[in-house]
Amino acid sequence: MKRLTADEFQERIEALSRARKIFCPLTNNNITLAFEAYQEVLADQERDLFLSTQIEGRRPRTMMDLYDRPQCPDCGSNMLFRPLPENPEGIKTQLVCESKKCKTILNSENDIKWWMTILRRKTDGPESAPGGAEKKQQG
Repeated sequence: MKRLTADEFQERIEALSRARKIFCPLTNNNITLAFEAYQEVLADQERDLFLSTQIEGRRPRTMMDLYDRPQCPDCGSNMLFRPLPENPEGIKTQLVCESKKCKTILNSENDIKWWMTILRRKTDGPESAPGGAEKKQQG
């Protein structure tokens, strides 16, 4: 049985409540038929993408998973973001190659918020990133 997050569980309870309210009077108070009707008629709404660690291995999920990642200049793999504490060099973020075989680490003076404004969200089109691909290469 799939374990639901609190948000997923709440969403399902709300869907069941909406099905009961809208379709129960039409199905002689049969919640099974009401929920089936709800799914057929109203449940086609866009949902957030849920990625488990089964897809990405043991790496914990981060908000940067919502964005297209820069590619490693050495091997072409995705780069992961490592925020750093304040330091004398002014390095705020490190981009680390996710390939276990590649040891590439790039330093960036830009923080995570800056990267989030530059990178394109995975659900958005290419025109949504300010400056497009040219700005992606900076940092």
